[in-house]
Amino acid sequence: MKTRSIVLHMQTTLDGRIAGADGQFWEPFPWGEEESAYVNGFFRRAQTWAMSRVMYDAIVPWWETVARGEVPADVSELGPADLEFAQILAGLRKVVFSRSRPGALSGDLAAGLRELDGTVVLSAGPATLGPLLDQGVVDELLLAVHPVVLGEGPRLFDHTAVARSLRLLESRRFDGGAVVLRYALETGSPR
Repeated sequence: MKTRSIVLHMQTTLDGRIAGADGQFWEPFPWGEEESAYVNGFFRRAQTWAMSRVMYDAIVPWWETVARGEVPADVSELGPADLEFAQILAGLRKVVFSRSRPGALSGDLAAGLRELDGTVVLSAGPATLGPLLDQGVVDELLLAVHPVVLGEGPRLFDHTAVARSLRLLESRRFDGGAVVLRYALETGSPR
């Protein structure tokens, strides 16, 4: 039997949005050293990063540029924590969900995720996440909640149909105003 833990890691607004009304990712508040150290520590314990094609295309090439020692055109400088994060991500196995990308995981995503070993960081939008939550594939949620309300746009749990209880494992407040909440998903209906 494989030992694995699938942890959803996402940044959201206070009203649960992951993007604006136009579907574009919103710009989270800047992370400080404390936030970066926390996130780096979390990713350092993982073996795999599983994500949707949209998430992959938006995030991974940027960090691959940093891992090569280059500064992406949209930033003026990178700090030591950014460079460390880029190296951590470079060492992770990437699993991409896509119906069109060669070599990507398609079809039964739940079965594919259940075959993975170790700690799997999952980054996925509502349409992908909902069925995975409903099927009980996700073990934990690690959410960085930022102090902003967008009012419109997709919400992280828009496609979840099964009610679930959560058990708070950790909460952490950062000076920039973000709060990280870590929950275990309980089995059975909410109390």
